[in-house]
Amino acid sequence: MSLAVAIAALALAAAAPRPVTIVYAADLSGWLEPCGCSANQRGGLARAAAAIARIRAENPDTIFVAGGDLLFEGALDPERKDQDLARARTVARALRAMGLAATFPGERDLLAGEPFARQTGLPFTRSKRIGPVGFGALGSVPEAPVRVAVVHEGGSRAGVERAAEARRQGIDLVLAAHREGLLDDDANRAVLDAPVPVVQVQGRGQSLARIEVLLSGDRARGFAVLPGPSQRAEELDLLATRRAEYARRLAAAEAAGNAALASALGGKIAELTDRETAIRASPLPAPPTDRPSIQVTFIPLSDDLPEDEGVRRLLTRHYGEVARMNLASARAQGRPCPDVASATPSFIGVDEVPRGGTRDCRNCHQAAFASWEGTPHARAYETLEKGGRQYDLDCVSCHVTGWKRPGGPCDVASTRGRRGVQCEACHGPASLHAVDPPGHVVRDPPASTCAACHTADHSTGFEPTSFRRRILGPGHGESGSPATRP
Repeated sequence: MSLAVAIAALALAAAAPRPVTIVYAADLSGWLEPCGCSANQRGGLARAAAAIARIRAENPDTIFVAGGDLLFEGALDPERKDQDLARARTVARALRAMGLAATFPGERDLLAGEPFARQTGLPFTRSKRIGPVGFGALGSVPEAPVRVAVVHEGGSRAGVERAAEARRQGIDLVLAAHREGLLDDDANRAVLDAPVPVVQVQGRGQSLARIEVLLSGDRARGFAVLPGPSQRAEELDLLATRRAEYARRLAAAEAAGNAALASALGGKIAELTDRETAIRASPLPAPPTDRPSIQVTFIPLSDDLPEDEGVRRLLTRHYGEVARMNLASARAQGRPCPDVASATPSFIGVDEVPRGGTRDCRNCHQAAFASWEGTPHARAYETLEKGGRQYDLDCVSCHVTGWKRPGGPCDVASTRGRRGVQCEACHGPASLHAVDPPGHVVRDPPASTCAACHTADHSTGFEPTSFRRRILGPGHGESGSPATRP
């Protein structure tokens, strides 16, 4: 290659539009990773780190920013304070390892005080220039080719309400954060038809938002907002929902012998199918060359993604430190367990005969016990041991029976005999039942009992009827089971 050709190539490269990638996270609330109690739970700092590394490999001009509320979920409880502080430090280490360039200082980040927040080393700021990106609170965004404002006050709803104000300030993109509750409106959302595009990302680290910015053409014309893969996926999901509803109505019309309605509904289904085919066949719009553009997509951090080894080591080390800390604290403080009174129902475990009784759960309900032994409930504590989480206050209460109740374990050092989700976790404390059967227990536990642990953030897709079928068996609620002795 001649010198003249090389110089021309360099000039062409210098004149080429410059793509910038912004990666956005918010409302992490101290979550290191999903608990793993259900299949395909999204999230995890190790997955996020691997995803960001891949994005940087695709475009070195990648800027990772956050909308705040990274460190804590809620007010610090005295018993859990040391663990929550340790977790916040681990979150900060992981985010620093990912190259977090700036984050808004959210209210939940300051729950342990501003000095602690500063000690984490996170780049808290309300106004910062990061290369071509001006980042900050609405009203404080510095001048830059791309101006990004954080609206930290109520998620995408508040972001859309302030989008017109953002446009008047010359903002190109609004990042929405700080939903009132961690599970409120817990969705990836890009509102592209607002005066300024508004992006909200799932909390608890379940997803990352990826915003592609192409700085080309006449920047005075403003940014073109292009639909991306995420918007196409949303449109296809909506079509699938509508098609399923028409199919349901079609079946009802055919069953009723209404041929005219059935024909009309069949036509609607065909239209939706043709629309889906056309959407899938059409390419996404190409960025214009005469003006800059923004395109938004989301990266759900599902369990089929790889993990960053360095961040995984950080998490493993954290779990070990928390286990040693909590176990030592429990042994040293010797927290008193709830009093057990003879007239008050208390937990006895599957192998203990209460005072005044003659039999325990295992010996009196042999068929039910054998059925229970084959369920995940019986191995709930073992799953914690395999992950080194049996002394973790985030987990242990739902993996033992009778946590902090009369006869139950009072701390992580006193779980022996109550490990696993035993009979009494569902049917209630059995001390009086063992002495005076058949009463004093709940024979058919309500769904609310299950929902105490099968929460939306820990038990993906929980539905009481189908989940209950998984724990029934011979002598334990299965249809046609022989009666157990009282």
